[in-house]
Amino acid sequence: MVASVDPVTVEVIWHALLAAANEMKTALRQSSYNFIINEMHDFSVALFNEKAETVAQAPGLPAFLCDIPSAIHSIAADIGGFERFAEGDIYLTNDPYANTFHIWDVNVIKPVFWEGALVGFAGARAHWQDLGGSSGSGATNSTEVYQEGLILKSIRLYDRGVLNEEVLRIIRENSRLPEAVVGDLRAQRGACEIGARRLMELIARYGPAVFRASVQQIFRNGDQLALEKLKTIRPGEYLAEGWVDNDAVELDVPLRVKARVTVSPEQMLVDLTGSHPRCKGPFNNNRNTTTSFCRLIFKILTTPNEPANEGHFWRLKVAIPPDSIFDAQKPCSTMLGFAALETLLDVVKSALAPAMPELVNAHDYGKCTPAHMKGHDQQGRYFTFPDTEGGGMGASAHGDGESGIKGHDTVVISAEVLEARVPLRVVQNRLRQDSGGPGRFRGGLGIEKDYLCLVDVRLNAALERQLFPPQGILGGLPAKHNQVIIKSRQGQIRLPSKVTDYPVAAGAIISLQTGGGGGYGPPSQRPLELVQEDLDEGYISRQQAEEIYAVVCRPDGTIDLEQSWALRARLRPLHA
Repeated sequence: MVASVDPVTVEVIWHALLAAANEMKTALRQSSYNFIINEMHDFSVALFNEKAETVAQAPGLPAFLCDIPSAIHSIAADIGGFERFAEGDIYLTNDPYANTFHIWDVNVIKPVFWEGALVGFAGARAHWQDLGGSSGSGATNSTEVYQEGLILKSIRLYDRGVLNEEVLRIIRENSRLPEAVVGDLRAQRGACEIGARRLMELIARYGPAVFRASVQQIFRNGDQLALEKLKTIRPGEYLAEGWVDNDAVELDVPLRVKARVTVSPEQMLVDLTGSHPRCKGPFNNNRNTTTSFCRLIFKILTTPNEPANEGHFWRLKVAIPPDSIFDAQKPCSTMLGFAALETLLDVVKSALAPAMPELVNAHDYGKCTPAHMKGHDQQGRYFTFPDTEGGGMGASAHGDGESGIKGHDTVVISAEVLEARVPLRVVQNRLRQDSGGPGRFRGGLGIEKDYLCLVDVRLNAALERQLFPPQGILGGLPAKHNQVIIKSRQGQIRLPSKVTDYPVAAGAIISLQTGGGGGYGPPSQRPLELVQEDLDEGYISRQQAEEIYAVVCRPDGTIDLEQSWALRARLRPLHA
């Protein structure tokens, strides 16, 4: 047993682990079949110690932050404990009640052994395109998991190095896209093999005792960084709530998301008591994914620039009420539960705004799935395209929110790749004027993106923040909400916020119009030169400049500075 390791060795091992995780990421991205993985980057990879604690996670998709360990723990529970893992085993799991957001996010886990002893795990989680189910792996208004597709609960794909072909046969026969799904599975397995090999190389070089001691020091270093930042947050109890529009089944019932955040110099507690009971529609989450999102919030506030490891979260505690939308139990649907988690992210930021106004930003556009398009192409082949488009980020004390940003470090697929893969054509893609929430600092703008349908298409949509638009903070105003409009020769139809299998004929246009981010601070305090820049760039209209930002425009579109200052002076008592 090694009591301590010199800091240089710890740092070398730490960066070697990070390099290994990044190598896993590159391998998975480049070898996957599915553009949701290789173009949109909806996946995550990491390495773990023998206790399934996160040692190194590659950057990307922070919503999965230190969440893959829940997959390892649930597999261990299902097979009878960690001692039942064997060298050469590889497991699959996509249990939406224990270890993943929804069944499409499939975990591949490989235990790693050194001289017969379990020393760690390599894991890869990725979004598969289709696992059966109604309406292309689940309808927007699904009410139970059986409508969503195939559940692979703690399935041993490789038994001591021997592939179970029957498992592959089951997967193939339950997918509309079997070649892509099995190809992605093999890519995940390959990434885990790389991670396992790099882990064994490190242990071979330094020995298991030095490796374990170094990992514990890495955790302590992460904890110390988080603790130092935590001590700068004003202690107290902070409360806020927000709403999900509805659960796509009971359309007139909004879902409450409530958070009480208690901060002390040693700990942060996020208590979700008072949140909505488990709902009928697909907006539920299991306890582990809820905790993962709370970890994301904590990391944003404490160690945003550090690669994640388990130690960063030792100071965070999460209290989740039973029978709530954050405590999913079989058979309830979880397909769109991340909409509630996005709301939770903004609720916690709102709660902490008085304590740390310089660190939090206003609400974002709401990163749900505005359009999931599917059908058969001109050759009769099935296609599916879940478009989680970018939108506006909330403004902060540091400046305007970013515009047209895809959430959670995923990527908007390029028009060229999209048009090569599916029978859609991008005919317009631009920033959406006036969509950002007005404020001293303006929220980022959403986008308008129009798809021409080259074949008949079925559309699922799950839009959030139509009833509860992205809110501003500290005097900032709300942003415009998300919407989908169908344009055809018969005119335009604005769709409801949630639709399933809505028919769109070939030749029609699906127009996605995403929301902006909320504003920060009163709009009347926005510097006139910034208002002028927004006018010049077309980010805001003359009407918004005059009515919301309290400026006087000349006929040529320039701002009359003297009259604008006078107008703001007259309005100042009203705004106060």
